[in-house]
Amino acid sequence: MTTASSPAAAPAYYGQRIALFYAGYFLLGGVSLPFFPVWLEARGLTAAEIASCVALPMALRVLMTPLAGMFADRAPNRRFAARSFGIASLAIFLFAWPAEGYWPILITTGAAMVLYQVTLPVADALALTGLRQFGLDFGRMRFAGSVSFILANIGAGLLLGIIAPEAIYWMMLGSFVAIVLVGLTLPVTPRAIRALDDAGRPKKRESLRVLFGTPVLIGVLAASALAQASHGVAYSFASLYWQERGFSGGEIGAFWAIGVICEIVLFFWSGAVIRRTGDVRLILVGALAAMLRWALFPLDLGVGGTLAMQCLHGLSFGATYLGMQHTIARLVPEHMTASATSLYSMASGILMASITALSGLLYSSFGGLAFAMMVLPATLSAVILLAVIRGVGPFSPRAPRAAA
Repeated sequence: MTTASSPAAAPAYYGQRIALFYAGYFLLGGVSLPFFPVWLEARGLTAAEIASCVALPMALRVLMTPLAGMFADRAPNRRFAARSFGIASLAIFLFAWPAEGYWPILITTGAAMVLYQVTLPVADALALTGLRQFGLDFGRMRFAGSVSFILANIGAGLLLGIIAPEAIYWMMLGSFVAIVLVGLTLPVTPRAIRALDDAGRPKKRESLRVLFGTPVLIGVLAASALAQASHGVAYSFASLYWQERGFSGGEIGAFWAIGVICEIVLFFWSGAVIRRTGDVRLILVGALAAMLRWALFPLDLGVGGTLAMQCLHGLSFGATYLGMQHTIARLVPEHMTASATSLYSMASGILMASITALSGLLYSSFGGLAFAMMVLPATLSAVILLAVIRGVGPFSPRAPRAAA
């Protein structure tokens, strides 16, 4: 990994430009996550067809993300890769409006959303360059995306109260345009630093097998993916469960919002938190928070208790995500960063898709206890992290050790 005794001078407004990209990127998530199925229903698709349109990008992302990461690592620069994915996703989504029937809509929206999703690891790699080379605060770049997500979610919801569901397409299209525009502002690593990185590259192209040869990295990656995947049942059925428990729509909205707000707070202060805990221990805090959150989820906590429980989202999601990104920055060579972030995205996607596929059966069979079952993957995550920190098993002192 290319390092320096002190951070190099960053290109002008490097951190602000990364933050702007995150803000533009997560506009689409704020619109599509809650409202994309509503638009599909308005276009006449059945419930099964809607489910497949939502699931297809998740499944294809598992296959495409590593390839996208390798493309980004081999492209002239990562801005080129992010721009390419953004422009291609916008161009394909344009064909979703005149598309009629299930198959044309499935193909156009699925392809566009996959290209959208594989752009994020590329942006993460650029942000990690800012962390590693220029001493920038990763969390303060990333938190702009969470703010954007909340604003888009609220704004789209308010608009849908006064306009037809067909307008969701135009909100999503506008978000795709925003991604292309903010992609134009992304920075490029200075030529001098790229030269140092190029000099440190092996003459033979390295494959993902190199990453699998770092036991600590793979252990932390697996633990982080397990902690993230434990959210699968909540993402699918939390709102329905709360509705069945008698909470109002406004209260349910507040439950989701408070979790993202706590995530934003953690991102903003992440630099100080990482310095105090270390990257792997921060992920462990997230796994422990997930264990507590899913154990409490089925209980009748009332409005105040549920709001307090949802604050754990800032750790169960935010701490694991931040800790994993900082681990990649510490252990992975600069020229393989996009491949590493893509590998993490793939692992998380596989586990999340698996748990999400099971969530319907679990919830229909066990009701609220389905959330408590997610203590199991969170616990496995914590066990792996403790093994990494203590250097036991495959994480013995002979292997690269995690920061204390």
